[in-house]
Amino acid sequence: MIDKDILEGLSELNESDLKRVKLLVDNKLSSNNDLKISYRAKNIKCGKESCSSCPHGPYWYAVWTENGKRKTKYLGKNLNEQN
Repeated sequence: MIDKDILEGLSELNESDLKRVKLLVDNKLSSNNDLKISYRAKNIKCGKESCSSCPHGPYWYAVWTENGKRKTKYLGKNLNEQN
């Protein structure tokens, strides 16, 4: 049964991977079929004066435009190639 297979697969994912799956499912179910999501890696400065390893990262973000506004969602430190 497909539902059981999906649940078993989801139970093996960590929180970061589950967030990526949710974003992809939300995009698929969106009534706006023109929604284009791109994935970007960003290096982020922590802002601490004593930090000698800035910038940190890369950290992955999903980026899209919704109702004329640019939206971003943090996806985690690693982005699987399966996306």
